[in-house]
Amino acid sequence: MIKKKFLVISILLVAIFLWVWQKNKPAVISLDLPPAQNINDFSQAEIEDSQIFEEQSENVELEQNLPEQEIIKEEKLISPQINLAVPFTSQAPLSDWSQPWQDACEEASFLMLDYYYQNKKLPLPAVVSDVLKEMVDWQISNWGDHHNLTITELKDYIEANFAYRVEIIEDLDLAKIKNILNDGKPLIVPADGHLLANPYFSGNGPDYHMLVIKGYQDNYLISNDPGTRYGADFIYQADHLLASIFDWNQKELRASGPKRGLIISPN
Repeated sequence: MIKKKFLVISILLVAIFLWVWQKNKPAVISLDLPPAQNINDFSQAEIEDSQIFEEQSENVELEQNLPEQEIIKEEKLISPQINLAVPFTSQAPLSDWSQPWQDACEEASFLMLDYYYQNKKLPLPAVVSDVLKEMVDWQISNWGDHHNLTITELKDYIEANFAYRVEIIEDLDLAKIKNILNDGKPLIVPADGHLLANPYFSGNGPDYHMLVIKGYQDNYLISNDPGTRYGADFIYQADHLLASIFDWNQKELRASGPKRGLIISPN
């Protein structure tokens, strides 16, 4: 009789725990996303901008002779919404979350950008899995181990292995992110995985994480989050994601560094 009562109480406690957990679980945000744009869309825009710049340059001397109030400065137009066609992979393409894939979010984030700039689809999951392992193996061979990469270390890795110009963007805010995306450039950002509170993460999320920001709409940011197989076009509330962005602090061994991101550009 006592055992039966204990069993009933245990079941009730588990049920209450699951109810509370489900009630407090972050909701998945669903939006009608704008059409995805590939890199070629922005390459053509750059050509047109270059032509406009050349025409404007011819009038520089005329402008210099005009009174200051007569010179009209053209501001960059920011689209009300944008969605870059960045292909998606999780950091565990074969759903194997053992090492090295458990900590391969940095490599997966870069790989998505690499294929975006090539304007190609990612290969089959088995191939992507092998590529991620090769990226990790290079770090072990050249740096002695595979660890949480700061944005600076990710920059070093890319420059050592790929023909991209790499830039670190400091003091990220929403305005900077929108400006960068309007140039057709997705960003890689580091984050405290606990603060991200992605409902698809196991447990309360990783101590440190990286993901790709590929668009925005209203007060939301569109990401490719490699930390889950459901991470394609994953929507974060903008203020929430910005509050989660922190670089890895090697001294404190936690995500408490500056709010910075990384972009790449073809040479």
